[in-house]
Amino acid sequence: MELVQQQKLQRYRGQSLRFLERANAEIGAGRWTRGEEMLWASLSLAIKGVALGRGQELADDQAVRAYAARLGQELRDQRVREAFTRLASVSDTLERFYESRTRLDYLLVMLEDVKSAIQRLWELALPDHDD
Repeated sequence: MELVQQQKLQRYRGQSLRFLERANAEIGAGRWTRGEEMLWASLSLAIKGVALGRGQELADDQAVRAYAARLGQELRDQRVREAFTRLASVSDTLERFYESRTRLDYLLVMLEDVKSAIQRLWELALPDHDD
């Protein structure tokens, strides 16, 4: 991989992990919508990072989602394949929670799956990277 791509990949990773950290803080403070936005950004950058590491640049959100679905199929990893779908359902899940006053266990598990997918993606993009 050429130096410019490597630097871009490192920049994506740094931004993605900062968004992930902020998502955790926002969700922990009960700001679900803001946390969801941070997770979208983190996940998108992680997908772009994997694609870049494989020599592809993804132009827009539609390309990122399509790549994530293909990558999830290729890896046989449901977390990666369904990460965007799960994030898209966060608002509906929250609405049902507020209406029924049920516990948030399902939503928290769903968000942990998305976070786990992001971590898996960075392992793929930078397999030799030490944290």
